[in-house]
Amino acid sequence: MSRFSRALLATSLGLLVILSMTLVMIVQVRAQNGSDPTPTPPVEGEVEDFYAGDPVVEGDAEWTVSDFIYQSNYPEGFTASAKVESSAGEIVNASFVWSLVIGQRRNIATEYDEETGVATLNWIPDEATPPWVAVNYQWVFEDTEGNLYHTQWILGAEYEDNTRQWTRAESEDVIVFVEEGLPDNTDELVLAAMAEGRETYRIAWGELLPYKPRAILFSNRTTWNEWQVGVTNENVIGTTRDDWGATVQVVSGGNVVDMAYGTTLHEVAHLYQSENIALGVDWFNEGNATFFELNQQNDYEQFVRNMAVNGDLPPLLRGSGPSIRGNSARDGYNIGYTFFKWLVENYGLEAHHELMVLMRRGTLRNDAIEQVTGLTIDEVEREWRTWLGATGDAPTPIPTPTFFNPLLRTPEATESSN
Repeated sequence: MSRFSRALLATSLGLLVILSMTLVMIVQVRAQNGSDPTPTPPVEGEVEDFYAGDPVVEGDAEWTVSDFIYQSNYPEGFTASAKVESSAGEIVNASFVWSLVIGQRRNIATEYDEETGVATLNWIPDEATPPWVAVNYQWVFEDTEGNLYHTQWILGAEYEDNTRQWTRAESEDVIVFVEEGLPDNTDELVLAAMAEGRETYRIAWGELLPYKPRAILFSNRTTWNEWQVGVTNENVIGTTRDDWGATVQVVSGGNVVDMAYGTTLHEVAHLYQSENIALGVDWFNEGNATFFELNQQNDYEQFVRNMAVNGDLPPLLRGSGPSIRGNSARDGYNIGYTFFKWLVENYGLEAHHELMVLMRRGTLRNDAIEQVTGLTIDEVEREWRTWLGATGDAPTPIPTPTFFNPLLRTPEATESSN
């Protein structure tokens, strides 16, 4: 998922900082120097169901498992080991199951030493994996008789960066990691922004995320590039992935207020989208995430109102809608934002929730919009355009070509991506 790099704003820090008071205990950490990280996710009920507390035994063997060790070697991966013995036979398979967030599992084969009875994993990153993602894990063993043993989930480990100083801060809404070099109040701003946005997320999506998202914030491009695997794109300023349960950003332009109250809230909205419904990547997706921003790089609504008054507003709900590609890609974000503002202003945040529930159940987007508003799509288009100041109906959309044109590509300048 993507979001454009944001410009410096004249917003007063004073109005924002007051929201960040005493929500959390903030811990200065160099990796894990006595801090006690909260497992991801910390939500009751669903966590207990997914991360079942007791080992699971399949078969008749008696198992002895001990000496669990985990060590982060960031940026070179991590090592883990456990000692295991089965009463029924030798160990033939040993696997390390890694879960960053609830519902996500990655099964990694490990080495087993028959002489010592120790299974060992030496994981070297095979894809871009940032520091400070959660490492909730369990071991799964199989003996020669086919008996299986799943250890309990071991929660709370992290892919720690032991090479530099970070600030770790946590509230009920988010876990924030801030690399040294960013302003001292960066973590407080993110916590305050997430606290202010909490009820909007809750009402708009029906409930909060079933895990506590992470915001991992880098102060420089060198450190940012360190965890990338493969070719790095110097124009990318952030990535958000639901399998990390995190948004990862590198500061652009030095504006941490915008990073906290704009970028972070936008990217966490993408995590809500991934948790609830597959939206694809277009104006609807990005306009929706933009709706949750509390800090805007400019007046998005006025920008679109000017388009409407000047007769430059493209059709929204017929055809493919406004593009988020090319030189005018930002227009798609802004136009999509105004649709959601119009929807919520006229029908409430509950309408947003109803719309997403209908789409999650398989209702097509336009059909869902009609059900929520009680209007036809043409009426919705007309009402939205009129609200923006446009006169007349939307222009007839140009059909989208169905062939692949190798000369067309997505612009990468000043974009963040997922």
